[in-house]
Amino acid sequence: MTDSFSQQVDDLSDDLTEGNIDGLPTREDFSNTRSGGKAYSDAKKLHRDYDLDVKNHYRVEAGQNSPYGNVSYRVLTNAGSGFAFCEDGINRENLQTVVSGRSVEALGKSIERNRDAAQDEMIPAKLVKCHNGDYVIDCDNGDIILKADNIKLVAKGTSDTNDGDVQIFANKNVLIDSPDIRIVGSNLRLTARKDFTISAKVTGGIVAGVLNMASSADFAASIPLSKLTQLKDALEAQ
Repeated sequence: MTDSFSQQVDDLSDDLTEGNIDGLPTREDFSNTRSGGKAYSDAKKLHRDYDLDVKNHYRVEAGQNSPYGNVSYRVLTNAGSGFAFCEDGINRENLQTVVSGRSVEALGKSIERNRDAAQDEMIPAKLVKCHNGDYVIDCDNGDIILKADNIKLVAKGTSDTNDGDVQIFANKNVLIDSPDIRIVGSNLRLTARKDFTISAKVTGGIVAGVLNMASSADFAASIPLSKLTQLKDALEAQ
């Protein structure tokens, strides 16, 4: 850089540090030539409001704009994987993580826990606490598999109503297979939009203080033979 250009940059730097934003370099401050354009670019880099550190295999950035907000800190690999903290309002930042392949965590190797029963005290190897908002796991082309000694689902609801729900929806089947299945509730309702079958290979029973049962025959209707055949086939299948 020429001495005059160095002095010009020093003057602009002084203006910036002293709070004179109008003193930032503009294109009109340099000659309308290719060398003037390069000089303007070099001067502008001295006043940029972002950081950029490019390495051979990764880069570190801060201050750039992004679809997720202004970047506070971002690390990117040459293959496009990385993570970023992005501003999302005053004193709030979001974390964005992108991995082109598999993400693996191995935790708790040094945690000592002697398990005797499912009621033992919880000792987390990984804890995710959401103070507000939802926790969403979305697999576009895959399954969600949970494997553990015991699996507990607890819906506590809001603190003022305690009306938490557990809902399960499936497009085809919901299968529960266990040596012992127990359903306990103040009220139990089983509704079939079409057909239902209750069968037992050995013995069965229904016990109630007052038991009401009704069939279509009670309303002067007849039961088609095909329905009885379907029930017979279902019992034989069991």
